[in-house]
Amino acid sequence: THLSAVASTLPAALQVVLAVVAGFALGQVHFRGLGRATALFAQGRTAPALAWQIGRFLLLIPVLVLAAKLGATVLLAVAAGLLIARHLVVAAARRRGRERAA
Repeated sequence: THLSAVASTLPAALQVVLAVVAGFALGQVHFRGLGRATALFAQGRTAPALAWQIGRFLLLIPVLVLAAKLGATVLLAVAAGLLIARHLVVAAARRRGRERAA
């Protein structure tokens, strides 16, 4: 694709930095979307919850495929960004849960 052709011309270090940032941004959307979908399922709103679930993966899959085409280093950098975002989203959800319980 055109995007992978452009990305492959960037210096390796810049590719990694951009991949971590992209993974982090994607992770924020992905894991916050998981929280939203979970809340919708808990409310019995199955159709919107399923739409959120499908949407999450429709965003995730193309980014991971592009990262894989750019190489293992870029794919691992995207995964690192996703994991950082996951950690922060889960930590924030736990804090909100504790605040509600208090």
